[in-house]
Amino acid sequence: MRSKFFLFVKWLLFPGLDVSTRKRMKFKKYLVEGDILTLDAGCGNGAFSFAAAQKGNRVIGIDFDKEKLGRCEIFRDYLKINPKQCQFKVFNLYELPKLNLIFDQIICFETLEHLAEDERVIRIFAEIIKPGGILHLCTPRKNRKLMYGEKMSEKQDGGHVRLGYEFENFKTMLEKSGISIVKSDKAVGFFGLIILNIVQWIGLSPLTKGLPKITKDVLSALILLPLYPLTFFDNLIPSQNLNIYVRAIKA
Repeated sequence: MRSKFFLFVKWLLFPGLDVSTRKRMKFKKYLVEGDILTLDAGCGNGAFSFAAAQKGNRVIGIDFDKEKLGRCEIFRDYLKINPKQCQFKVFNLYELPKLNLIFDQIICFETLEHLAEDERVIRIFAEIIKPGGILHLCTPRKNRKLMYGEKMSEKQDGGHVRLGYEFENFKTMLEKSGISIVKSDKAVGFFGLIILNIVQWIGLSPLTKGLPKITKDVLSALILLPLYPLTFFDNLIPSQNLNIYVRAIKA
């Protein structure tokens, strides 16, 4: 009963208390509908895997974190999504060709900036996506300030190995692999960044260090829920957005 209650709360708050994740959900409108095979490379909490499955896709979501994928499977079942339609696997992005699958669509959100060999991964995507297939790519911007508590990783250990990219970087990398950008978009602006930093502070500040995670989550929700409507005015104030997105097609 307790787990059902927490799954219900998760459903109410999904995709979570991270402003960046919530604002990126607008990119699901660019996903292809229908019975196609989709790879969610670095699927995180499964938000875009579920979105693709709900558009009729057959989805494989991969990540390196076994426990995280276990939570994705539990929530998938709560959403009554057929496990055969939406699978999750622990897998290394550098070894994707070993899946022996060709995909109609690849989603790679907030992952590339964690990978030391980013251009290699793009080449792999080009290898395992069919001609005319769609690649969705989203990362933080390169020309941005560090978020509260954010630290760069000197090696590939799960943290950011680089701040991010700009549209020009995407264009150069993708064109080398025969992939062309057909649509671009942005997410998280002035108000979103302020709220994101406040929530980051609650989670990482020395003043809240001793608080249980559930207490931090409640405090974050109390901040996020009343202030979130401000994020719909993000673009009214000129500022660099935190996240950039491209929809690209393999020639």
